[in-house]
Amino acid sequence: MRNFEGLFVCPYFFLMIEYTKKPKSVEQQIELLKSRGLLFSNEDKAAKILENISYSRLSAYWYPMLKEPKEDEIFKENSYFDTVFKIYQFDSELRILVFYAIEQIEIALRTQITYQLSIEHDTGFWFEKSALFKSYPKFIEVIQIIIASTNKSNQDYIKKYKSKYTQYLPPAWKSFEILSFGVLKTIFENLEDKNMQINISNHFDLNHEVLKSWLESILYVRNVCAHHSRLWNIKLTVSPKFPRRTTGKWINKWNEIEDSGAKTYVILCALTYLMDKVNPYHKFRKKLFELIQEYESSIDLAHMGFTEDWKQQELWN
Repeated sequence: MRNFEGLFVCPYFFLMIEYTKKPKSVEQQIELLKSRGLLFSNEDKAAKILENISYSRLSAYWYPMLKEPKEDEIFKENSYFDTVFKIYQFDSELRILVFYAIEQIEIALRTQITYQLSIEHDTGFWFEKSALFKSYPKFIEVIQIIIASTNKSNQDYIKKYKSKYTQYLPPAWKSFEILSFGVLKTIFENLEDKNMQINISNHFDLNHEVLKSWLESILYVRNVCAHHSRLWNIKLTVSPKFPRRTTGKWINKWNEIEDSGAKTYVILCALTYLMDKVNPYHKFRKKLFELIQEYESSIDLAHMGFTEDWKQQELWN
């Protein structure tokens, strides 16, 4: 709608109220939490934590400890600040572990795209051919990213190439090394030849449509980790598809998981399966077990989407 001077005014403006909350000192933050029922075993230690990790960031970790209705912000009985911090520590270590796995999967995806397409077309410059891609706008977008990335790169192998060869862009096995996971996913999804998508997906022992959905979810989780956001009990914006055929270890309770919403457990399953394919010597499964065991007294695996019998699933044995 417009006001009398012809300026646009949000129709919900008059339903909104002014934010009047004042900033609180660390001591005031602790007193507020105590008034809401949170217990402190060491207030000095809690103050040090709040000086380095904001109240707002920590609030995401004590949210499951609130009584219903959550909006009242009253804690359940026997809720401790120490538990909140332990969940925060668990989440931080979980992000590091997940990022470690995603890094290896990203490298494998990059290698397969580069290798399969370069061999198929007998050139490292296949990515410059628009006919190989379904969407021309996406093709142009990727080319522009490759140009910008190689132009600003300080990598010695890129500088050496540009000083020696006539082709403006380096071949895929050089230029793709500096592309992000998101760009690699776009290249894979935009391939015109479905057989090439199938060949690449076969390396991961997945149907190509399943791999696409997994990459979408993994990219989302990668961004969560890169921005130090909460991972331990998130709901995925895109649920990975269930593979109907696998030759490796997998789980058999996908319907139960999908009914409750795709949470952290789902992505941990996908990452473990892919790690089995790209690195037979990986320690992701072992390190995940150790991490869960270390914090098992403070975390509720149900908040992450774990099933009660998850340890009996073939994937985890």
